[in-house]
Amino acid sequence: MLIILIFIVIMGCILYKINIFREPYTGKSSQKMMIIGFIACFIILLSMKPSFTSDYLEEENDIYNKYLVDAILEGKTSINIEPSEELKNLENPYDPTQREEMEYSFDTAYYDGKYYVYFGIVPAIILFVPFKLITGTYLSTIEGTFLFVILSVIASTILIIQIYKRWFKKVPFNLLFLFIIAGCFSGLYIWNTWRMWVYELVLMAGYFFVQLGLICILKATKDKENVNLKYVFLSCLSMALAVGCRPTLVLASIILIPFLYQILKQAYGNKSLKKTFISIIVPYIIVAIPLMIYNYARFGNIFEFGAKYQLTIVDVTNLSERYKDIPKGLYQYLIQPPHLKEEFPYMSIDYSTEGNTDNYYNGGIVCGILFLNLTIIGCIFWYKYYKKVKDPILKGMMITLPIVGIVMCVLTVYMGGTVQRYAVDFFWMFSILAMIIWFLMYENAEKERTKKVIIITVLLLIGISILINFFGTFLNSEYNYLEKFYPEVFQLFEF
Repeated sequence: MLIILIFIVIMGCILYKINIFREPYTGKSSQKMMIIGFIACFIILLSMKPSFTSDYLEEENDIYNKYLVDAILEGKTSINIEPSEELKNLENPYDPTQREEMEYSFDTAYYDGKYYVYFGIVPAIILFVPFKLITGTYLSTIEGTFLFVILSVIASTILIIQIYKRWFKKVPFNLLFLFIIAGCFSGLYIWNTWRMWVYELVLMAGYFFVQLGLICILKATKDKENVNLKYVFLSCLSMALAVGCRPTLVLASIILIPFLYQILKQAYGNKSLKKTFISIIVPYIIVAIPLMIYNYARFGNIFEFGAKYQLTIVDVTNLSERYKDIPKGLYQYLIQPPHLKEEFPYMSIDYSTEGNTDNYYNGGIVCGILFLNLTIIGCIFWYKYYKKVKDPILKGMMITLPIVGIVMCVLTVYMGGTVQRYAVDFFWMFSILAMIIWFLMYENAEKERTKKVIIITVLLLIGISILINFFGTFLNSEYNYLEKFYPEVFQLFEF
């Protein structure tokens, strides 16, 4: 606690006393070095993690980095693991109670007597397969995941800066810097680097491509009179690739609608309309057609990615009543307070919450995203500042971000239950929306004293959020790796 309080005081002094923080961000080298230095330190912090030992497989390589890669190179859709006759003869192989004390490939998709990998294929195509072809060895899932973590940290930072430069150039650098810090805690990076297996891989890959898609669309529309269609193409391609990582991320493309509407509106009636339309549609076709063919070859349905047939902790073929769990899941993901306990580290992961149905899965929640980034509380002022916005694209973003975020949260609850890492899919949408509102709040403040109060408030909210992240995720995480592998380091923090 004392360390965090000292951090808040030091940060407050730095942000108020150093001139480069008090003036707007202009991209000068000193300001850039401050950002680069912080991001580098944050990535180093993420890399200081205990060793990971797979709980699922005895061998070093797993169903994704080895078996899926081998299947792709062999031109097959199923993986080279033969299901047992006992599994094939089960009345309902998707019922975990029927698979008790039976050997089978956990968390694969089982269909028509064969095993398949249902996790998104895009990271395998663009990273793992090329690595195998070039080196002759398998890239570990840990290394692949951490690469996407690093790329995501960088991309989310660039996205925050792009939004600032587009609409909020008068806001001082100190407020921007605070939200860059908040952005690092809005990607659940700490949580997703403790156990970097295929779950975390596809989550972070999908997150990266969505961030990249938004960066590209912002760059494409930087000049309102001359839209850059190359960036439009790259934006739509990135959003399409995100679907190949996490199918539910197809909803993230809705956030592009305000941008694409203005682009098409501007192109309507002139010779660039056809080129513009092609730049938007073709990227999705390039990704969608191979994915549909791949799905049909595996499951006989172009829209089935395999989640329906997974062999996991719950029976995913029986989700008809899961809608009853949506209110509980929304509460857990969004606003559930930290799960406290009396002994150090004073917070724990909540595994105890039960749903209204027997098929509800609670894989562990430290707290809702509100407490992991307390600046999200700014969203309660949404309507007040939405009315003040004149720019149609910014206005559109303020509509699409919360709608897509809530729908994504509902889908996550319905299809996967509540697991802290899954919040990656929608956490950032509320964080970006909150940042926009705080920026608007600052710009609309008439008195300098009010502006100072806003900065101090954001600083305190982020400081408390760091405290919650530190105790809730760094000292707990999903399997208590720090305490398990480095007890002496864990004890250093104990008081």
